[in-house]
Amino acid sequence: MPSPVSDLPPARGLQRIYARDAVQGMVPRGLLQVLATHLGERGVPPAEILPAEALVQPCDHLARHAAEDYCRMLLRAAERLDDPLLGLHLGQSVRLPQLGALGYVLLTCGTLGEVLLRIGRYHRLLHDINPIEQEVVGGNLELRWGTAHGKPGALFDETGVVAFVELARQLCNERLPAAAVDFVNPPPADTRPFAAYFGCAVRWGRPVTRLAVPLAVLQRPLQRADPMLLRLMEEQVDRVLATLPEDGDLAEQTRRVVANLAQGGMPTLEQVAAALRLSPRVYYRRLAARDMNFRQLRDAALRQLAEQHLGDGRLPMAEVARRLGYTEPSAFSRAFRRWTGHTPLAWRRRAG
Repeated sequence: MPSPVSDLPPARGLQRIYARDAVQGMVPRGLLQVLATHLGERGVPPAEILPAEALVQPCDHLARHAAEDYCRMLLRAAERLDDPLLGLHLGQSVRLPQLGALGYVLLTCGTLGEVLLRIGRYHRLLHDINPIEQEVVGGNLELRWGTAHGKPGALFDETGVVAFVELARQLCNERLPAAAVDFVNPPPADTRPFAAYFGCAVRWGRPVTRLAVPLAVLQRPLQRADPMLLRLMEEQVDRVLATLPEDGDLAEQTRRVVANLAQGGMPTLEQVAAALRLSPRVYYRRLAARDMNFRQLRDAALRQLAEQHLGDGRLPMAEVARRLGYTEPSAFSRAFRRWTGHTPLAWRRRAG
């Protein structure tokens, strides 16, 4: 169970990092190693923030870790370091070997354009919260991450986009010019460090997180292109990818959307179908074809979310109920007892 984020008032400049949703999905354990190294270099014992299994050397780069736990570790690290720009700083700490076999796939590509193709293909190995979309717009290739499965928060998003730019710089051995950068999150108190790093204007509070790269940049050759090694490493990465849930896993998609919508009230089939860009009739038919029941999937998602909030221990019971879409704590209590056989209060005491 993750340690609760501090109940102390947020330090100046840190308030915006708490504007986020609880998210489902997984990240590679190598990202925890990046955070551990970053903390250690700044005099903070990684064991204060990270679980013991993340500190084992060497790290198993094929191992996965819950994305929500990782997001909470980022919050605790920012608090401990008093660093409202942790995403910007941590993203610059990422190195290709920390990505394991995927890092070597990227390293042995021929051009930056080939790297972007692999990023899209293997994105679920980096995280599977919100899928990546790639589209040519004008003279740029745009990489976009939406919010259909929730907003993991400023620290997660900024670490990821900065890491992408940083890895591209390592591959090309030169600065990657960004044409535009957008984030869905609120702006930091001082946005100048982001503009200085990306070399372009950065916008905040946008509908999607976006990185635009000039098409001409995609032809840049990489320093260590190796077609034979690339094929060998891709075979290994493909085997790992085959073990992950498919993008089309309707049950997993439903659980994620329910968790994201719940804060606005009890999610309905129609709302979930709209978030998945399906008509209610088509969505219902697809569930039926897989012998799935919407209410059971919704209950499973809400139970997982409830246990997550209760295990955290920070939120009062009425707030937990509200975040699950219940207008009355008593209704939430009855539902939770039906799911688990325990009242929420009894479950929280046992989990603590």
